[in-house]
Amino acid sequence: MGFRSRRPTRVPLMTARHKALRLAWARQHRHWTVDDWKHVAWSDESRFQLYRADRCVRVWRQPHESMDPTCQQGTVQAGGGSVMVWDVYSWHDMGHPIRLDKTLTGDRYVSIL
Repeated sequence: MGFRSRRPTRVPLMTARHKALRLAWARQHRHWTVDDWKHVAWSDESRFQLYRADRCVRVWRQPHESMDPTCQQGTVQAGGGSVMVWDVYSWHDMGHPIRLDKTLTGDRYVSIL
């Protein structure tokens, strides 16, 4: 019937409050012109895995090919870690990426340049 085992689609967790706030923000800004948007700065952060992807990696092989190098994936102990970076950009310019490090006291990030 077309059913197969698959990973669930990952989407941002949105509560009813989040949705209402986003809709209100969009309605407040729907009449902005390009010149209005030129005065806005945007920022974003991203995490990059150093040695592997977060998702499960699969290969197609026959049972006797487990030691074939094309069917293997190297590993490092404890996953190898990741790097978090943050940057800001606007209509006129882009900032310089900043490497972030999670502090031991919680979810606050600090620059470690």
